[in-house]
Amino acid sequence: MPNLHEVVECLLPMYLEKETQLLVNNSSEQAISHRLAVMLEKEFSEWNVDCEYNRDESTIKRLKYAISPNEPVEERNVVPDIIVHKRMTQSNLLVIEVKKSTNPEPDEKDIAKLNAFKVQLGYQEALFVRFLAGTQEPEIQCIKWV
Repeated sequence: MPNLHEVVECLLPMYLEKETQLLVNNSSEQAISHRLAVMLEKEFSEWNVDCEYNRDESTIKRLKYAISPNEPVEERNVVPDIIVHKRMTQSNLLVIEVKKSTNPEPDEKDIAKLNAFKVQLGYQEALFVRFLAGTQEPEIQCIKWV
C-alpha cells in the first residue's frame, strides 16, 4: 500500500494535467484548491475532505504562529485551504496550503501555519504546494512536506 506522500505526489501531476485551465487563467486559490480536494476525496474515501474548513470540532479553528520570522507569535483564526480529517473528532490526517506563483505573500507564512497545524491540532501530515500560474505552461513549482 502506498503511503500518504506517494498518493498525494502521484495526484499532483494528474491534477496539473486535468485542471491546467484554472492555472493558465490564474483562477483563485480557492478554485484551485477545490478541484484538488475533489481528487483527494476519491483517494481518501473514509475521511472528510474539506476546503476552507474553519472549525475545530464546534469552535473556530485558532493557532498560535508568527506570519514571518520578524513578527511576534500571535493567536489567529485559521482557514486551511484543504484538510483531510474526520469532522467533529481529533482525527486529522492532512492539511494542505495551496499558493499560486502570482501570490506575493511569503511562503514562510504558510509553512509556519502548517507547522502549527501539526503541533497544535495534531495533523499527521502537512503539505505546501506552489503552482506556477498565469502562464500557458503552468507547473508545480514547489512541493514541501512540513
